[in-house]
Amino acid sequence: MLASFGMNAAAQDWYHDRDERFRGEEWRRHVFEHVRTDLDHIWSAGQAAPRERRRLETTKRELTDLQAELHEGGRYNEHELNDVIDSLVKSSNDQRLAPRDRDVLGDDVRRLRDYREHHDHWFH
Repeated sequence: MLASFGMNAAAQDWYHDRDERFRGEEWRRHVFEHVRTDLDHIWSAGQAAPRERRRLETTKRELTDLQAELHEGGRYNEHELNDVIDSLVKSSNDQRLAPRDRDVLGDDVRRLRDYREHHDHWFH
């Protein structure tokens, strides 16, 4: 029982830390990295089915590619971003995930859609 309490407290700390990461506007410079961190957390919780875990892994790879394209050549790939958003929407609808984790994914979708609409102005 004590171990369960400790794991629950650690999860609560993670959500609190996530809220802190997204305070202010600085998160925008690291949006892909922060979404990957969220995916790592959800993947490690182990509640997703194997198929969903594969989707999460693919989405993390796509985010890494997007970030690399932006940092290395300044290229924005809207098609790949749309793929990431679609994947996150599917994951956020997976009822096997904890409701709070589904909410995190939904928030990530909102942030990535905001990025898609305003990316030209985010880093200036």
